Amino acid sequence: MSLSKHSRAFTLIELLVVIAIIAILAAILFPVFAQAKVAAKKTADLSNTKQIATATMIYGTDNDDLFPLQAGRDCGGLWNFNSRVYVPADWNKSAVATDNGGCQKRVHSGYQTPPTEVLAYVKSDQMWQMPGTSVASPPTGGDWDYSAGNQLKAPIKITYSMNGLMTGYSTTAVVSPATTPAWWPGFGKTAYNGYTYTNPFLICPDPNAACTFSGSGPNFGGGESCNNMDNHNSPGFANGTQSGFGNIDYGTVWAFGKTENWVYTDGHAKSRPTGTGGAKDDPFVTSPTYRATGVPAQNLVYIDSQCHVPLFRPDYQP
Repeated sequence: MSLSKHSRAFTLIELLVVIAIIAILAAILFPVFAQAKVAAKKTADLSNTKQIATATMIYGTDNDDLFPLQAGRDCGGLWNFNSRVYVPADWNKSAVATDNGGCQKRVHSGYQTPPTEVLAYVKSDQMWQMPGTSVASPPTGGDWDYSAGNQLKAPIKITYSMNGLMTGYSTTAVVSPATTPAWWPGFGKTAYNGYTYTNPFLICPDPNAACTFSGSGPNFGGGESCNNMDNHNSPGFANGTQSGFGNIDYGTVWAFGKTENWVYTDGHAKSRPTGTGGAKDDPFVTSPTYRATGVPAQNLVYIDSQCHVPLFRPDYQP
C-alpha cells in the first residue's frame, strides 16, 4: 500500500515575510562587509607602509644615517625640487635621452628621488600604491609616452611622498622621531603612474649650496608674505629656510574611513586621522574646510612664520 504525501505552497504573505527578513539581513550585513573590506585594505596598506619605513631605515644605515635626497639637479645644476620625475628613473625612453651637452635630463634628477633611492630595499613595487586608489591622468607631452614601445621597464604606480624637509637630514637629528612624518599619501587617495613629486618640498634656489633643512630662516610678520609663495627660484633667501606644499585640492584625504597610514622618521608606521581640521593632525588647513568627499575645499596649508609646514619640521612638532 502506498502513502500519499500532500504539500502546501507558500502563501503570498509568507513569501513577503521571507523577502522582508532577507532585506533586513542584507541591510545589516552589507555595511559590515563593506567595513571589513576597508579594514582589510587598511591592514594591507599598513603592512606596505611598514615595509617602506624599514626600507628607509636600511637606506639610512647604508648612507651615513641620512634620509634620501628629495631631488637631484637638472642639467643646468639647479636643484630640481617641486618637479615631476620618473619612477623608476629610466622606465621611459625619454628618460635616457640626452641634450646637446650629453646630459641625461630625466635620469640626472630622477635617480635622486626618494622612491628611486630606496627601491632596492622594498620587496615589491606594488607596495608604493595604496590599495583602492585611483590613478591620476598622465601628464601630456612627448616626455610622457606610455606606449609599450616606449617603456624600457614597467612604470611604478606610487601614492606615497617623502617629507621633503627630511632631504639629506640626519636620522639622529630629528627632535621628535615618533611624530615627524617621513612618508605619507602626499596627494591624497590617488596614485601617479611612473612619476612623483616630493610633498612638502624644501626650497633650494642656490645651486652652489647644499639643500638641507634650516630652522634659522627669517620670520615673517606684519602682513609680509612668504617668498616661497611668490617665486620658488628667487635667490632672496638661503637654501632650506623655507618649504612649499604641492596642490592637494583634487584628492580626498579619507583613505580608510577618515584615516590614512603614515610613516614616521623613527621607522614605525601607523594609522592617523585626517581631514579633521586640527593643526596638530592636519597639514592642509587650520579649519575644517573640506568637501563632503574629504577633498580640501581650498588649497590652504598651515604655514608657520618661517614659511614651513609645522607638522613636517624635523626641529620641532606643533
